[in-house]
Amino acid sequence: MKLQDRVAVVTGGGRGIGKSICLAFAQEGADIVVAADIEAEVEEVAGTLEQSGYKALPVTTNVTNPDEINHLVEETMKRFGKVDILVNNAGIVGKRFFLHESDDRLWRQTIEVNLFGTYFCTKAFLPKMITQQRGRIINIASVSGKQASPTNSAYCASKHGVIGITRTLAAELGLLGLTEITANAICPGVADTDMLTGKGMILDELAALLETTPEAVLEERIKPMSIQRRLIQPEEVAGMAVYLASDDARGITGQAVNVCAGSVFY
Repeated sequence: MKLQDRVAVVTGGGRGIGKSICLAFAQEGADIVVAADIEAEVEEVAGTLEQSGYKALPVTTNVTNPDEINHLVEETMKRFGKVDILVNNAGIVGKRFFLHESDDRLWRQTIEVNLFGTYFCTKAFLPKMITQQRGRIINIASVSGKQASPTNSAYCASKHGVIGITRTLAAELGLLGLTEITANAICPGVADTDMLTGKGMILDELAALLETTPEAVLEERIKPMSIQRRLIQPEEVAGMAVYLASDDARGITGQAVNVCAGSVFY
């Protein structure tokens, strides 16, 4: 198994891509700390892992709150004594607006969760990895961190920022000679999760803005964004996360790797 005896912390681990990463890491031998801001979700994922014979710790955490993140670090170290992998997956899309019609409070909230959350968690866990002289930091960005995302400027800006943090952190680790700690980002394309298809979520919001149906948005606008004309499955992102967390990827750092069915080529 690729992650035997590793300890992985996954934020936003209660559903969607984060949940898939928790399951994939556990199947590869890792012990999992499931962190998210909804208690019922982290309890459910951790319980599922425990019932399957894996070790899991649920910790309800708001990644915009440094005190709660410090608590997450403390609970991780108390239970497992180390952290080998940090996956900064917690994120929100935010409400869809044309930029000139944006709600300032919601715009700021998206930046705080997606960008500051990644910053706060990395800042809190990295010293543990430095002490261990080993670790993997995997930030879940987006293809929207590499290109425009109309009606979604806050999300787009935040994911561009996540890629910037990833690259800068990798360069800093190099300057410090910490060659056994890597930092990479994964850039999913549009994924088949509740964030897209749930009631009142992306498809519904775009349909309202464009005065059409959710089905038309999916078939006419979203699927054609990729050359495979399909949505990404969360398990595909989890597979890339397993690879980047493993020893096989020890020479990969500072990268923003697309898992996008061919919607972006850079």
